[in-house]
Amino acid sequence: MLNHLPQGCTIIRTLYQGAEAIVTLCEWMDMKVVVKTRVRKGYRIRELDEYIRRSRTIREASLLSLAKRAGVETPFIYHINPAEGWIIMSYVEGENLRNLQRSSIFPHLINRLGYIVGRLHSIGIVHGDLTPANVIVSNDRLTLIDFGLGEYSNEVEKKAEDIYTLVSSLSPLPNNEALVKLFLEGYKSSAGESAIKVEERIKEISKRGRYVEKELRH
Repeated sequence: MLNHLPQGCTIIRTLYQGAEAIVTLCEWMDMKVVVKTRVRKGYRIRELDEYIRRSRTIREASLLSLAKRAGVETPFIYHINPAEGWIIMSYVEGENLRNLQRSSIFPHLINRLGYIVGRLHSIGIVHGDLTPANVIVSNDRLTLIDFGLGEYSNEVEKKAEDIYTLVSSLSPLPNNEALVKLFLEGYKSSAGESAIKVEERIKEISKRGRYVEKELRH
């Protein structure tokens, strides 16, 4: 069940419903907007649940705003209500990058995404769920969405984990190695001095992942 939505919000349709949040397309103040509502957890102590939902709502709104100020395309935030656990943000028209994986422009878009993520990491933000599903393409503009798992961090490990999530999402594609190379080229052009250390750490994480998979098979 949805938490109390903003006054005057008319639901158009549900865009996503998960364990942590419900994302709804609404009409609000004569605009199409997206309302992200963090789900109340009945199994948690009420005070703890309210604290978690409130703090995560504030953090996500803060991450989105800071990223935008740094030149990274993100939805524009109109209003937040930490007590109710919702954020009202602009609805980004466009195609989900996941749906363009077989298109001829996908390699170019992945290179652009690398540059954008480099900018994001250079200001100390990691996305937390960096997959093509969380990128909206409008012409040649890429908008990052869903910072629900994002955090402030300048740790090499955190940045490498962020990118490794994307690398893993590309692994089923036949040209995945070339795509990863294009992504890293874009990333290194904007990420600053830490880019080399991040790339080295990605390789270490990949080796650890293969080791775990090998152990599980035995």
